Amino acid sequence: MSNITTYYAARKNPFVWLAALLSVIAAVARIVFAARTGGLDFTDVVVRIILPAAANLAIAIRLPWRGEKQFYVTVVPVVLLTLYLCVAGVSISGSVPMTALCIIVSLVFAALYCLTFMGKLNSKLLALIYFLIVGVLLAIDPILRSFLTRSWPFNKALFISDAAIAGAILFCLLAARKMPPWKEGDPYRLRFGDRLDGRRVRSMPIMSKVTPFFMANRLGRSNYIEDSLEISHVEKYIRQKRKEGLKHFGLTHVLVAAYVRTVAEVPELNRFVAGQRIYHRYELSLNMVVKKEMNKNSPDSSIKVLFDPADTAEDVYNKFNAALEIAKGEGITNGFDSITYVLDYLPAVIMSLFGLLVRVLDYFSLLPMALEKVSPFHGSLFITSMGSLGIPPIYHHLYDFGTVPVFIAFGHKYTKYELDKEGQTVPRKYMDYKVVCDEGICDGFYYATAMKKMKGYMSHPEKMDVPPEKVVEDAN
Repeated sequence: MSNITTYYAARKNPFVWLAALLSVIAAVARIVFAARTGGLDFTDVVVRIILPAAANLAIAIRLPWRGEKQFYVTVVPVVLLTLYLCVAGVSISGSVPMTALCIIVSLVFAALYCLTFMGKLNSKLLALIYFLIVGVLLAIDPILRSFLTRSWPFNKALFISDAAIAGAILFCLLAARKMPPWKEGDPYRLRFGDRLDGRRVRSMPIMSKVTPFFMANRLGRSNYIEDSLEISHVEKYIRQKRKEGLKHFGLTHVLVAAYVRTVAEVPELNRFVAGQRIYHRYELSLNMVVKKEMNKNSPDSSIKVLFDPADTAEDVYNKFNAALEIAKGEGITNGFDSITYVLDYLPAVIMSLFGLLVRVLDYFSLLPMALEKVSPFHGSLFITSMGSLGIPPIYHHLYDFGTVPVFIAFGHKYTKYELDKEGQTVPRKYMDYKVVCDEGICDGFYYATAMKKMKGYMSHPEKMDVPPEKVVEDAN
C-alpha cells in the first residue's frame, strides 16, 4: 500500500455537511422539475431525473457516514454527476465546438477526480484548481454564460439543481483530507474497491477474477466434499476437556476450532464473493441455526459468533457457548429475528420489493452494517449439526444472497467394525461430515490444503490447546 494515497473526510468537517445539503437540494429540485414538467419520455426521466437524483442522494448519505474511512465512495457519484453536467452542457449548446469543449472539460475533470481519490495522485490540488478554473471561466465568460442561462426562464428547478450539483462537487473536494503515508506495520487502510466487511483481493490470477462473472450464482459455483473422521481419540479429548470444567464441550466445538485454526494457516478460506468481486473478510464469523428446545414446536433462531484466527479450542468453546446461551434464553431474540418479525407483517409484493432492494444494496456494498452484523446470510462459515437430530449429514446448499462461502454439516456418531494390524475385528467410532464450498473464492489446491489441515486438527485436537505460532495474512 506504500504507493497508495488515501483520503478521509471527518464527520465534523463543515464541508462534508455543505456537500450533503447541496446534494439533497439538487435531488429535490430535480424531482420538483419532473413533477411540474409533463411530456418527459423514458430517456429524459432516466438521464435527467433518476440518475442525477440517485447520485446526489448517494453523496448525501455516504459522505457523512463513510467519509472518515471510505472517502472514495464519492468517486462514482461525482463522476456520474460530472458526466451528467457534460450532457446538460451539450444539450444547451447548439454548436459543435461548444459541444466538444463540454465533453473534453467534463472527461478531464472526471479522470482527475478518479485518479486522485483512487489513490493514484498524491494531491487533490490539481483536481481542485482545475474545477475552480472551469467555474471561474463559466462565471465570467459572457458567451458561455449565455449558453448556461438560456434555459433559465423555463427550467428554474433544473438550473438550481445543476448549480447545487456543482457546489456539492466543490465541497467534496474541499472536504477531502490526505492521510499520512502508510508505513509497514500500520493497519490496513480501505481503498477504492474495498467493502466495509472485506478488502478486495487484487492479486488473484485473472481466471479466478473472471469466474464470478461467468458463474454469477453461488449455488452454481458450489463444490461438494464428504469425508469421515475416526473419533476415538477425539472422544477422549472431549472427556478430558469436560473434566477440566468445560461442561458442554463436544464435537461441534472441536470442528469449529479446527476450522478457525485452519483459517489461521489458509486465510484464503475466509474470502467471499460479492458483486462479482472477491474479497477477504476482516472478521472470522460463524453462523448456526439453533432451537431453544429440542422439539418440533420450538422456534428456530440463529447465532453469529466472531472468532480470532489465533483462538484456542477453549476460546472457541467460551465464545460459542456464550452466543448459544443468549440465543436459548427465555424470550430473547437476536436482531435478525426482530427484523423478520416486522417483515412478516408486510404484504407479499412489498416483501418481494424489499428483498430486491436488499440484494441490490448488498451487491453495491450499500447494505447497512447493522443489518449485516446480524444477518445469517453473511459470514465466513455456516455449520449445522445433523448429529443432534440423530441423522447422517446432508449437502446443504449455499445461499445466493449474502456472502457465506462454506457450509459444513456433520452427522451422528456410528460404529464400524474393522480389522486391526493383527487381523482382529475391532469396533471404531466415526462421524461423517459434508462440505459445500464456493469455488469462486479460491481454487481446488487451497480447498484441498484446507480440508486436509482441518481433518488433521480434528484428529489431533490437543494441538489447538495453544495459539498458533503464526497467523498467515491473505494476499493483497
